[in-house]
Amino acid sequence: MNSSFRSGGHAPRGGAGFRGQTRTLTASRALLLAFGAAMAAFPFARAERDEDATAAVAGARVVLMQRYVVSATRIEKNPWRYGSVPGFEVLTRASEYDTNWRIDALRRGMWIEGRVMPKDWLPDPAVPYTVILDDTDLREVPAGEIHLKPTVLGSPADALTWGSLSENTNLSIETVGSGDGDTLAINNNLYGVETAALMDSTISLERLGRCTPPLPAWLISGLIGRTSGVFREAFALLADTGNGAFDRPGFVRGAAGPGTLWVSLAETQRMLKLLWHNAHDPSITVPPLRLLFAKAAPPAERLALWESEAALFARWGLMGEDGPDSENRRAFLEFVRRAQRAPVTEEMFKGCFGCGYEPMEVKLAAFLRKVLAKPTFVAWDMPPGAQEPVRLSEATSDQIGRILGDWLRMQGDYEGGTDPEVGDRLLGLAGRMLERAYREDNGLPPDVAPPGGGEHAAASSQISTLGPAVAMKPFVVTAERIHDPRLLAVYGLYAHDKGDDAKARELLDAAAKSGVSRPRAYAVLAQLRYAEAIGKPLGADGKLSAAQAASVLEPLKAALAGAPKPDHYDLIVETWTNCEAKPAEGDIEVLRAGLERYPADTDLAYNAAELCAQSGYAAQTSWFIDKGLVFATHEINREYFEQLRSTLNSPPTP
Repeated sequence: MNSSFRSGGHAPRGGAGFRGQTRTLTASRALLLAFGAAMAAFPFARAERDEDATAAVAGARVVLMQRYVVSATRIEKNPWRYGSVPGFEVLTRASEYDTNWRIDALRRGMWIEGRVMPKDWLPDPAVPYTVILDDTDLREVPAGEIHLKPTVLGSPADALTWGSLSENTNLSIETVGSGDGDTLAINNNLYGVETAALMDSTISLERLGRCTPPLPAWLISGLIGRTSGVFREAFALLADTGNGAFDRPGFVRGAAGPGTLWVSLAETQRMLKLLWHNAHDPSITVPPLRLLFAKAAPPAERLALWESEAALFARWGLMGEDGPDSENRRAFLEFVRRAQRAPVTEEMFKGCFGCGYEPMEVKLAAFLRKVLAKPTFVAWDMPPGAQEPVRLSEATSDQIGRILGDWLRMQGDYEGGTDPEVGDRLLGLAGRMLERAYREDNGLPPDVAPPGGGEHAAASSQISTLGPAVAMKPFVVTAERIHDPRLLAVYGLYAHDKGDDAKARELLDAAAKSGVSRPRAYAVLAQLRYAEAIGKPLGADGKLSAAQAASVLEPLKAALAGAPKPDHYDLIVETWTNCEAKPAEGDIEVLRAGLERYPADTDLAYNAAELCAQSGYAAQTSWFIDKGLVFATHEINREYFEQLRSTLNSPPTP
């Protein structure tokens, strides 16, 4: 997942300005491809279980219990604190100043994104982002303890494209976030990091990834591609001193970021030498635009060139020399809007720009000569002190367990894809975080099973000559003991990730009844209900009953209201296809809305058309077929759609 966060800043201390020490942080490249491998820091003791028991007196009655570790009442040297502002929840052990510095960076980054890109490309998250900040000297962390990865600053790798700005700009490009489709957890260890400077940090990948209809691949790459993307690194804020110069902080007038890089630093330097001798060197050209817009991904040897052209076209369309309200920008936005809903053709291109591919290639080549290795500037006025500060208070056990547990769970899910051992370890740590919150909420000592509900019953056994022993049953979590709906949802998602779907069902059912705002929890609950229903169908002919279908569709509606995903619509189609009841026209309208959101999803188009045909909705069937054919480029797929259309006019089978 290659997205960048740009770091930006809280109002500086000591008058350090842009020309003083600009510190820029880049957060995770995450969501479309993958999240980074940062791990979690926390000071909590690990309770390990003793497998052997010994007794001083032979024949004594032994009680086998989990090892008792005193941590619930321990005074933390550096306790967690919690705060929230619109769009963010914060769990921090950093100072209030440094915490606000990081949050301001993220918020300013979002504002700069909104200055460059239209609002519909950047939807707000369904669940507030969580920001986890530590300020721990890792030299004091016990060996083997999991901790937050430290933030390390350095000069930009592509200093050439920053120009003179690179002398006062430091970046951190560590991956520091994890996501789950409806939220994002960002983490940093700020120990020793200089935060007395204005900076800006963007969350473009996560937001762009939720845009519907999905943005074209070439545009995503042009905006956040790791090598050449316009938003691949940080943007530093520029402040007006009042005399027309950009220097020390004051009224922010703009931001500056890395410039256009073509293929590589070496190739960019070679081209700069050519332009030094001939500003109109005819050998500097761009590849054919038809290759940029092709549906198939470019081969590996052309990927860097393809990304460079995508970034050049995005910069020209969004931030070209004619200003933010230029005719070129309006044409570019219209072109993207059409490309979201249909495959790109040269006719479509002409309809937006008034010219074909070749004339535009000439324009882009001329633009490349002007902006090659030139920093990107964003004009933007923002008064100082325009952001609401985060007010911090002592974090509750629910807040600590939920935020750290959710982040570790998401991180473990990602890491498990490449290293199952690391993934399992992180998932286990997530369980410990959540268990601690559960115990402290219920006033339970660490590692002692709670009473009641059969969880505490003793079991007798015999250990050698030590006499009868009583062993505690395993620790059991119950939904009725958790009072925070958000913790219920996270605990349920954790149980599902762990493979305990029975417990996940119990917890997520309770979270849904409480009306929790967590689309991912509703989507998983719908999947669990469907799996249970399809295993024991109660309708005629081995089909689901109407009541079973309703139990699946109810949480799906909540998931769609928050963070709609293609697999949500797939499950709706599958549920109705396997149900004895016929979907109502309102149910078909939900699928129509799904295909409007994801017009390139030809599987959804075909399956929905087939469902409509089986349910007697001829007009809706034709609509789905027509929509599916727009993106059905393979002949065999087009044949499937046409064969389905032919059945609409066929007499019914006797």
